[in-house]
Amino acid sequence: MREQDLDISRRISGGDETAMRIVYDLYSAPLFNFIKSWLADPHAASDIVHETMMIVWKRSDRYQGRSSLKSWIFSIAKNKAIDLNRKSSRMVYTDEDLDAVDLDVSPVEALSNLENSNTIKQAVSKLSDTHKRMIHLAFYEDLSYKEISEIEGCPVGTVKTRVLHAKKLLMKDLATLKIK
Repeated sequence: MREQDLDISRRISGGDETAMRIVYDLYSAPLFNFIKSWLADPHAASDIVHETMMIVWKRSDRYQGRSSLKSWIFSIAKNKAIDLNRKSSRMVYTDEDLDAVDLDVSPVEALSNLENSNTIKQAVSKLSDTHKRMIHLAFYEDLSYKEISEIEGCPVGTVKTRVLHAKKLLMKDLATLKIK
């Protein structure tokens, strides 16, 4: 996989717009969702995605393959979000995934799913910012512990511990809310 990442990075570095389009198509949506989990403003999240992709386009020669290309891109975006948060000195977690509708679900099931989704979001919102990021990266972005450690800049063992603690806190909170 790293060889493929290095190859596409070299192609981008050589000005290959098709390679950049592939990277953009693969990572822009998950990157937006990741950044949106840090910021309350979807427009700011969109700006960070754009800035990140511009950095990938202009500086792909700096990618050395020590981590996956996805981890490298997410790290750039994370640093941009941190910079923005420092400027605004606030950090809010939001998640607005209620736009997707499954038409094969009965109205009763849909209502139950919505209630469960809102209950889970409520439980996640009570977590610390660090635990929210761990849950988002591990479960919404489906990243490995190694990839999360690269993005967060901490050892894999720390990531495992944080995810475990976040899951325990969620389970405890969800048990009291009696999720259906």
